[in-house]
Amino acid sequence: MPENNNRINNLLEQYINKSISEADFIELFDYIKKDENKQVFDDFMKKADKIGLPDADVHHVDWEHMYSNIVSDNKKKSKSGLIISFAKKLTIAASLILVSYLGFKVFNKPAEEHSVEKITKRDLLPGSDKAILKLADGSEIVLNDAHNGVLTKQGQSNINKNDEGFIEYNEINTNGEKTVYVNTLSTPRGGQYRLMLPDKSLVWLNAESSITFPSAFVGNQRKVTVTGEAYFEVAKDKTKPFIVQSGGASVEVLGTHFNVNVYPNEENAAVTLLEGSIKLSNHNTSKILVPGQQALFNSESNNITLNNVDIDNVVDWKNGLFIFEDASVTEVMRQIERWYNVDVKYTGNIPKIKFNGVVSRNNNVSKLLKLLQAAGNIEFDIKNKTIEVKQINK
Repeated sequence: MPENNNRINNLLEQYINKSISEADFIELFDYIKKDENKQVFDDFMKKADKIGLPDADVHHVDWEHMYSNIVSDNKKKSKSGLIISFAKKLTIAASLILVSYLGFKVFNKPAEEHSVEKITKRDLLPGSDKAILKLADGSEIVLNDAHNGVLTKQGQSNINKNDEGFIEYNEINTNGEKTVYVNTLSTPRGGQYRLMLPDKSLVWLNAESSITFPSAFVGNQRKVTVTGEAYFEVAKDKTKPFIVQSGGASVEVLGTHFNVNVYPNEENAAVTLLEGSIKLSNHNTSKILVPGQQALFNSESNNITLNNVDIDNVVDWKNGLFIFEDASVTEVMRQIERWYNVDVKYTGNIPKIKFNGVVSRNNNVSKLLKLLQAAGNIEFDIKNKTIEVKQINK
């Protein structure tokens, strides 16, 4: 009915502008979950933005899942334990809908048609849960091939692969002197993995990363070493500070949530605090971070720069998303290199484009590249395991 159509359009306008109330949001989803109203939504989205791709399809949006995630509580804990407000979830969901329908949301460039044949014929799959656990004796367990259950034993801890597919260190004997074994969990390019340490702290490893840790934490501290990128939810223990070491830098906490990005090919290393408090030391300089702050530093100087950041953008990777906010071509392609296990080659000048949008990390690389190509003066070609990036001169 036309009156319903007007109401849906009004609600959609508020939704895309992220000004909709929770009550109106529930009403909107009651409309758009019905097949007879899909055409109204389709017509609205065509008017809402001119950027589009031939294969974009709004019906790929999982309405029920999105609805339940957003309206179940005004403030709800995510799987990571973080509190996500209704407004923030609405922002992400609105971006996901735009991406699902329109392709990639680029705010600063008009879209142009380019050939996609070069990237669809040689498609690459996204990364997945895979890692190698190196034990103290040098032996290795390929975890993506391992069965669920007890894999082996290190000192007083059983190493289990649980039903959720991640590794747990469970102490089986807490009496007497503990024998400590040093283990390393590492992910390749195109891999990610989760780990529960002996103290019940949780760690998410991004692609091409590693964490070295003991089979039991003894003494007056809990110390691990990290390369690449890792997200931590540290179990509270006031008697034993938790220390993350990387090169000449260290992060000290008692119990908190934070992200460490120390990839060697990034311009700066970064530590971002989501909850609690941490002390970052870089050579002879130290800073205390509060939630929402990110510390930038590098191995060549003692400087530490503190900035306020959008923490959701920092930990997007562990939630299965690429979230780009004014991201340069090189920043985007470094993430693609690690997640899709490819090399990147630039032909000619690097396009000066800034990308904004939310895209699932579960897409094949061709879909992501087509979405990026909507910026208008960039083109990609996949040759074996190399993606060539070329600026299109107008």
